[in-house]
Amino acid sequence: MKKPDLTKLPEGPLRRYDWAKAVRGRFVAKAAKASALLRILHPRLAARFPDSKSVNEALRALLVLDRALTRRPARKRRAA
Repeated sequence: MKKPDLTKLPEGPLRRYDWAKAVRGRFVAKAAKASALLRILHPRLAARFPDSKSVNEALRALLVLDRALTRRPARKRRAA
């Protein structure tokens, strides 16, 4: 595959830009924060939960069930 001719780019030759104030990785932290929120669903689950609202509702219901079903440990009785 041939390398593209940089002088024939739609925006013109790259030499015309001033790269002196360019900062490498300027948006890395922002992209990392956004990708931390991203979760990929299995295709079968994605069919059942088409949007984030339905996923959140299901997770809230699961938390309510968890609170309702968790039992407190039995208290130990003292010997008389």
